[in-house]
Formats: sequence, structure tokens, C-alpha cells
Amino acid sequence: MPAFKSRVLWKTPGPQPNGLQATADGLWVIDQKDDKIYLLDYVDGSVKETIQTRCKHSSGITLDDAGGIWVASTWTFELVRYDRRTGQETNAFKTPPYDGKNGVHGLEWRDGAIWFNAPKTGRIYRADPNTGSIYGSISSHGDRAHGMAWDGNTLWCVDTNRCVIFQLDPETGLILDAVGVSQPEPHGMTRWQGKFWLCDATSREVFILER
Repeated sequence: MPAFKSRVLWKTPGPQPNGLQATADGLWVIDQKDDKIYLLDYVDGSVKETIQTRCKHSSGITLDDAGGIWVASTWTFELVRYDRRTGQETNAFKTPPYDGKNGVHGLEWRDGAIWFNAPKTGRIYRADPNTGSIYGSISSHGDRAHGMAWDGNTLWCVDTNRCVIFQLDPETGLILDAVGVSQPEPHGMTRWQGKFWLCDATSREVFILER
């Protein structure tokens, strides 16, 4: 397993960050306590934008090709889309297996589909963002999957309990590589300029991994 060291950059303004998404505009964060969407500056974590959501215990955030912001509402078992310009909700659907027991954590957008993991099922799902219909799923290979991030044609998924980031083949779920994370505890994750960016929901720390 490759050796990396964690370097803490700053703390988020929200009380419990639990999802990250890197974009050219800044680092998007969803907080599971105040359920706010934050857009933060990469350098110092200063707030550039905020959107209040109706979600409960949010965990996972991504943006689609039209600039819509998707949030995983863990305790209502939904994915909810917000318009960045207005902050208004534009779509929502229930997440599988539709039994009211499996909230979603990490989110990613890819080629017109939304990818998400449900830790209790041990699966990563690929769904139609308009209807919520599931195209397929692969194993997340852990006990408590959280953030995910694309790297070329492979998908990284961090497991909080095992403190490992798995690199997966998105078609087969095969583990291609793995990276250990010691401290802080990894929750939300994204990739920016070739590096892993993660957050710890308890300490509010945002950190990167460096060799």
C-alpha cells in the first residue's frame, strides 16, 4: 500500500463536514449538522457561497453538467438537487434499496449518471438522475464507505472504518490499488490537482494526502 502523509489545511465553517467536491470555483462542502452547502476557498477555507438545504444528516455532494448541486440526505433516504443560482430544489428521488434503512454517503457525477454508495449495503450504485432508476452496482469493499472521486477512468472510494481509499474498476468493482489514511478520520473526499482532499466530520479539519 503506498505511503502517504496527511497535512491539515484548515477547518470548515460548518460543525460537521461530511462531503466534498472539488471544482474550478472552489471546494464544495456539505455539512451533516447544519445541512448547509458551502463553497470554500482552497487556500484558507473562507466562505464564497452558502445554500441552506432541507436535507437531514447530509453526507455526499456533487455537481452535474448543468451546474446543479446534488446532496445525499442520509436520514430521509434521498438524493436532492439544488439550482446553484437560486438555491431552489429542482429534483429529488429515494435511494435504494427503498426500505428506509440505507442512507447514502458519497456522491459523484459521470457521463450523465449519478454514482452513490450506501454503506449498509456495501455497494456503489449508478443511477439515472431524472428518475432514480438504477443502472447497476459494484462492491465498495469496506465497512463504511464515504467519499468518492474519479481519477481518469477509475473510481476511488474511502472507507472510514478501515481508513483506506480503494481504487476501483467502475465496471467490475475490482480493487486496483489502495491508499492508507492514518489521521484525521476520513469522511468526505474529492480529488483536486492530482491530490486527495478529505475532511473529518468530528474535528472539522480539511486535509490533503502527500507522499
